[in-house]
Amino acid sequence: MEYYVVEKKNNLGEQYIELSVFQSITTHEMSKIEGVDFDGGKGAVNVEINDHNQVVIDLNICIDYGLNVGKVVTQIQSEIVNAIDRYIGFRNVKVNINVNKIKF
Repeated sequence: MEYYVVEKKNNLGEQYIELSVFQSITTHEMSKIEGVDFDGGKGAVNVEINDHNQVVIDLNICIDYGLNVGKVVTQIQSEIVNAIDRYIGFRNVKVNINVNKIKF
């Protein structure tokens, strides 16, 4: 298991958050957005920590025909970043989205 270490240490102790927590929040937020599905099955959400101690979430998605791709991608990014901030309490997150298909 890989953990994200919260840099804000306090006198109560250190905080470690497993990367699967970020994956679960991302999956939950994606399920709320109409016209968008994961593309690629199990590997559709990948979570890593970069050299700057930033959580990087890579998504592979499929969007319904007729939707504005740019607006939908921006909405997904905002929803995920805001949800992680709401549930975990920080915004050191980057969300990369690969639109692999348009569903007709």
